[in-house]
Amino acid sequence: MKTLLTSVAVAAMLTTSALAEDVTLQFWDNQQTESGLSKFQQAAIDRFMEENPGIKVEVTTVPYPEYQQRLLTAVQGGNAPDISTLDQIWIGAFAEAGAITDLSEQAAASGVEKDKFFPGAWDSANFNGGLYGIPFNVDVWQFSFYNKDLLDAAGVSPDDLKTFDGLRSAAEKLTKNGKFGVGLFGHRGEDTVVVVNSFIFSNGGEVLDSSGACALDQAPAVEALEYLQGLAEYAPKGILNASSGSMRELFLNGSLAIEFWPALEQPTLQSSDINWDFVNGTAGASGKAIGTYGGWNLAVYESSENKEAAWKFIEFMVREDVNGDVVDLLPANIAAAKAFVDKNRKGPDRILEHLNNAKPRPLSARYLEVADIQMTLYQDVFSGANVAEAAMKACEEIDALN
Repeated sequence: MKTLLTSVAVAAMLTTSALAEDVTLQFWDNQQTESGLSKFQQAAIDRFMEENPGIKVEVTTVPYPEYQQRLLTAVQGGNAPDISTLDQIWIGAFAEAGAITDLSEQAAASGVEKDKFFPGAWDSANFNGGLYGIPFNVDVWQFSFYNKDLLDAAGVSPDDLKTFDGLRSAAEKLTKNGKFGVGLFGHRGEDTVVVVNSFIFSNGGEVLDSSGACALDQAPAVEALEYLQGLAEYAPKGILNASSGSMRELFLNGSLAIEFWPALEQPTLQSSDINWDFVNGTAGASGKAIGTYGGWNLAVYESSENKEAAWKFIEFMVREDVNGDVVDLLPANIAAAKAFVDKNRKGPDRILEHLNNAKPRPLSARYLEVADIQMTLYQDVFSGANVAEAAMKACEEIDALN
């Protein structure tokens, strides 16, 4: 009997081992492709495999311009990864299509809770009552980075940049002698959308209301857009074709006083000769500067046969002692983010405050179409169109999507 029990135990161990060795997670990511963080990510994955010897992780990285289409093609072809990063703005579409798994039960059972993450980041993963991802990394559009030397020369205080009225007055003073006050840009890109959204949010407005209807034609949004239309007078010419990258170049060569970027800009500025600092966006009628969230969530695919192992991987990647080592934006885990910004960023307390105030973009399965309509609206605004009429037209098109 003892021999039999021993044989059964050994057989069970061998079976468990064989099954464990068969668990290979396919993890797709994109940001590591360009950020130079691959070695840090791989070190973390090696650590995960050491902590979970029955699970192997294979990583595929895809450049951002190709990433969404590669994921869609994989889902349609039945070859989706077990787990991937998803841009916050893709969550609704992937969830509505049934491509990704509701992680609500796993999160509740394992203590992966909302209060461990920035509120807006957690909200970005919630769609139609389900939790379709766990926040991985984040940033906020926009922080207002300023050239301290140009502000001093114009007699402008950094506090002036914190309100709509103060920023307009400062921009006027700063636009002289071949220098420009504000780095507004209006090309057809998501960076335009998130910066304009931040002014709308900071004025108490919304893109979509709680029912999902367009709110861009409501007074707070219209007022913010009218404000930006007037502010464009103090921006470099060619605003309709300019991007955040264009404004970065002007800021770095000293011809632009204020640029609108996320905290991602800080490493570039730290290595520059610019005497710089920043304030947290620009408060309008709401009385508070509210930025627009950017970032990525970790999602598990419905087709995965390794959901339990995939969840373990998510738990690991968002852990306080891991999250800061594997992101190229800011960690979504609040404790990890605090340690990260304390070590790597100027003004860490200001950054954390803005992260806590920020809002996600609309949680819509039709987000990309909504954003495209927004881009047209914002180009119309910067072209001098009647803002109220342009906003009404945009809302008609957005509401027709439903």
